[in-house]
Amino acid sequence: MLKEFSENMNFSSRISRPLLYQEVVNALYQIIDEQKLQPGAQFPSERELIEQLGVSRNVLREAFHVLEQRGIIVSHQGKGRFLRSLPSNGPQQDKYAQMSKNLERYSLREAYEVRQVLEEKAMELIVRNASDEDLQELEAAYGRMVQKFQETGTTVGEFDLHRLYAKKTGSMFMEQTLDIVLCTILEMMQTTSHDVLDMHNVELEAKEHRQIVDALKQRDAEKAKRFMFDHIQGTIDYLK
Repeated sequence: MLKEFSENMNFSSRISRPLLYQEVVNALYQIIDEQKLQPGAQFPSERELIEQLGVSRNVLREAFHVLEQRGIIVSHQGKGRFLRSLPSNGPQQDKYAQMSKNLERYSLREAYEVRQVLEEKAMELIVRNASDEDLQELEAAYGRMVQKFQETGTTVGEFDLHRLYAKKTGSMFMEQTLDIVLCTILEMMQTTSHDVLDMHNVELEAKEHRQIVDALKQRDAEKAKRFMFDHIQGTIDYLK
């Protein structure tokens, strides 16, 4: 069945050399959606996929690594690769959406929930560790972000402020961990979840960050944590 599917899609002729692994990622998504794989289902073996897609083992594994980072698949040593399973009490899937999109949306929600916990704690660390100069730097960064919002009419650039929040915690591990989470979220949003980018409102985002920065300047950790929690909760609610 996979051979027939591969021949119909003509994968080998579509795969371009400059972005080879990304083309394989797209081919794997098509296998998920066209063959209607369900959560927990096993992928064909590496050997079968290498033969049918006409790519090297390294390129196939790079593509699988991308899907693992996005929370779409899981690998079990000695058993193979599987679509991730969803908890029984997880969100109801959109029956009209492709399975790959449902899985991406759930993974993105999970990433935002982790981010929410980390950024709440970041507020506490900023209040405790940041100098007055650090807080002024946050104020200046907020001003640059708002100016960019006004120039572009979008919220592009907001993650720069979030990265600065992480830096001003004074914790190397918090900064590194949040950077991993933010980079993963941004990559997922840019490649597959444009609806999440579109839902962000310029005026609301600016207002929420104004509240956060003001609370930090007042060194009110509880208020800053509450504002940050609510700021991220809006996206989590949307992803539900």
